[in-house]
Amino acid sequence: MAIDKHAKIFIAGHRGMVGSAIERRLLRGGYNNLITLTRASCKKMFASDSKSRGVLAMAAMLFAGLLDFPAFAQSWPARPVRFIVPFAAGSSPDVTARLIATRLTESLGQTVLVENRGGAAGIIGAELVAKAAPDGYTMLYPVNSVICANQHIYPKLPYDALKSFVPVTMTVNFGYVLLARANFPANDLQGLIAMAKTEPGKLNFGSGGVGAGNHIVMEMLLGMTGTKMVHIPHRDSAVSVVMGDSDVSMVPATTAIPLIRGGKTKGFGVTLPQRLASLPDVPAIGEIVPGYTADAWHGILAPAGTPPSIVERLAAETAKVLAIPEVRSRLLDLGLTPIGDTPAQFAATVKSDFDKWGAAIRAANIKLE
Repeated sequence: MAIDKHAKIFIAGHRGMVGSAIERRLLRGGYNNLITLTRASCKKMFASDSKSRGVLAMAAMLFAGLLDFPAFAQSWPARPVRFIVPFAAGSSPDVTARLIATRLTESLGQTVLVENRGGAAGIIGAELVAKAAPDGYTMLYPVNSVICANQHIYPKLPYDALKSFVPVTMTVNFGYVLLARANFPANDLQGLIAMAKTEPGKLNFGSGGVGAGNHIVMEMLLGMTGTKMVHIPHRDSAVSVVMGDSDVSMVPATTAIPLIRGGKTKGFGVTLPQRLASLPDVPAIGEIVPGYTADAWHGILAPAGTPPSIVERLAAETAKVLAIPEVRSRLLDLGLTPIGDTPAQFAATVKSDFDKWGAAIRAANIKLE
């Protein structure tokens, strides 16, 4: 019988594998399919004493180190793949995840499902993926704050942002748009800053919660302009501005563009170094506040231990999807820049942003309230 290079050893009828130590060794060797042993055969193996366990472990290590079979990427995926979006349906990452998943379903030949697991600033969805089997069938699709900010704010995360995941690819890069409620007295950023300086602490801004990406980039703006506003966490910061519950809020371009076009909010500035082609009349904040710039991203991350062959295959297929003219056009119209970089490039960005956002959080003294 041919043995797949990427095999894990399971006992039929048991929930777990034959030893976590064996699992880790197998995963490091890139073994990721299932060889199922019957309960009877396993009873014989484990019935005598600990020596039999040692023999089994040694055999597993021999398979992991010595067998040389074709890469698992050739057979993956053999069943549907899940993208876990740690935010609500209709959110910016949800929109791009579904667009990409639809095309990946076609190119991979297996359904790519998008599952929303929102809550706790993305921690709930991230934990699910961090603890999932590293077999290529459960992926995290977050915004950068989930990976690069949360660990600096929440002292007891149930995972390590840098060690529990393997970066696959950055899908899009984007900026936030500073929105104001439609009946806000000022009509531009200069007017907002003047009001905030005249009556410090009277105005408020909404965000997705303490440490959310739009919270951090707003605190950066307040710090650079020497102004103060009251922070109001809101389940949906865009809705908070539309309904008038918040005076202003930083909102992802994907969500902000239709609100400005529809006259439901005012657009005061874009956090990117340049204006958006889809919002030519909204200035870059840096035009008014020299030196200010802040960007964010969506990306795909896999559980730590996922075989490199799967990571590289998914990155390559995603890059192809992002290069499709219709997909690029749609993303650009949403104010998003398609990326599709390599796992190594994305890993470098994750580490750099982790350090950068940590510094911004400490400078703004952002803490759990």
